[in-house]
Formats: sequence, C-alpha cells, structure tokens
Amino acid sequence: MNKKIILIFSLTVLAIVMSGCVDPNNPPEATTGNEELTAADLIVVRNIPSGFEYLGAPPTSVDDIKSEYVDVAGIVNAAEGIYQDADSVDLRITVVECEDNTAADEFVNQYKLSLPPLARGTQFAEESFNGHFATRIMDYTTVGGEQVARYSYLWSNDNFVFIVNGNTEDFTQTRALAEATGQ
Repeated sequence: MNKKIILIFSLTVLAIVMSGCVDPNNPPEATTGNEELTAADLIVVRNIPSGFEYLGAPPTSVDDIKSEYVDVAGIVNAAEGIYQDADSVDLRITVVECEDNTAADEFVNQYKLSLPPLARGTQFAEESFNGHFATRIMDYTTVGGEQVARYSYLWSNDNFVFIVNGNTEDFTQTRALAEATGQ
C-alpha cells in the first residue's frame, strides 16, 4: 500500500513540475550558441597575438567606409578596432557588414579595382589562412621623404568584409593580426 501512495505522490509532483516547465505564456528561451554577430563583435580579437594591445573602437559609419574604401550598394554596418604592438606600431581591423555574401564579394572586387596600379612591385598576392583565401595588398606611402611599403589584408567571410592594415612595412605583423581574427 505504501508503494502505491509513494507512486501516486511522485506522479502528482512530477505532473506539477512539468506543467510549470511548459507554460505557453512563458516559453523557455532558445539558445543556439550561434547568436547573430555584428561588425562590432568581430573587431575584438579573442586570442590576440603576443605583444599586441587592443586600444578601442572609434565611431565608424557606413559613410566613412564608402569614402575611405569604396562606395557600393549593400553596406549595412561597419566597425573598426585599433591595436598597437610592443613597438608602437598601429594596426586596425575594419569589418564591413553587408546585406549578403554577394554584396560582400562585390565590395572586395570593387575595392581592389579602385586601387591605382603600382609603379613597381606586385600589388596583390593571394594567401591562405583560417580556411579561406585573403588578398594581401601592397601600397606605398611617403615617410621621411622616402617611399615605404604598407600592407593590408582583405577578404570576405559570409556577409562580412575584413580589412586589416597598419603603419608597418613588415607584412608579417599585419598578417598575424589578420589570422588572429579567426575569420
């Protein structure tokens, strides 16, 4: 007899507990682990290379991106993160969020086409890291009256465009930060 009472009591408690878990007016929150990422989320490097320091994120607008890089349709949002290495070399990660993959690819293509050709050297080199290809872009700037090489890395991943560049003539520093994005 005691076993029947315990069984009935257990089933009653279980029914009460279960009814609280399935209240249609208070559904449980679904968490998939794949929350929607934004450009601002992607400028912060989680596994920052040794010697690099994240300095912050200045305000960046879509108009800023269109004026600094290329004016194409489909740009939704943008963010920029500033980093500095132990030698006070400034580097930045710019992430441009586009409407879709096609708009991101168009941004990359149009930006490359907008760059004036170099008088010497190879301007574009395809490199592979993090499971995708990126374009290393070489450009020259005048420092102390001399022409000095500068490097950028450019690639798209889904609907995002990544641009990593800095004020160094050592492309390995720029690449190290580009790889650290994990994208």
